[in-house]
Amino acid sequence: MQIELKDRNHPASLVAHRIKAKLTAFFRAEADRGGASDPDLLARQLILVFDGAGARAGIGADPMTGLIGPTVVTLLDAAGVR
Repeated sequence: MQIELKDRNHPASLVAHRIKAKLTAFFRAEADRGGASDPDLLARQLILVFDGAGARAGIGADPMTGLIGPTVVTLLDAAGVR
């Protein structure tokens, strides 16, 4: 089940925002550790893929098999991650 909270100040929105910020920070740290040319951009791209994949899977839009891995590899390659 997925829901969308319109109120950015709702307690659930605040928790979700905090979790996404921590995950983005993790992606950024790993991107930096991997030598990404722009760790901030790569982290934002990865969180976009993460969120999009979660949303698509959550509504059963289509199977994720063969989509996420190649997309992330392309982003990592473009960012120069070793």
